[in-house]
Amino acid sequence: MSFRKACVLTVVFLLAGCAGQESLTREQMEMQNRADAVVAGVLFEYDMDDAASYKVHRDGSVVIKFASSVPQLTYTQIVDRLRASDQINGVRAEQGGREVCKLSGYR
Repeated sequence: MSFRKACVLTVVFLLAGCAGQESLTREQMEMQNRADAVVAGVLFEYDMDDAASYKVHRDGSVVIKFASSVPQLTYTQIVDRLRASDQINGVRAEQGGREVCKLSGYR
């Protein structure tokens, strides 16, 4: 493949990646940022930065995945704190590929 063709393909790929990401409204970005700040703060308080990962959705809901080493009491306390926050619109928690803290009606 020529250098020029490789450059064109790279640019097309990058542009497609940018276009593929759905644009968020300012309100959705603010909702995500507020929810993200709450989750990051709670995980920091529990020293769980390395034992959990999460994704904040555009509607302000959160999916959080805990490492298998996290005790049930700890992840339950964290999920309860997150669900109590008025900055988060819903929380679904998983551990080891299984849902651990179900929320009925989760979007």
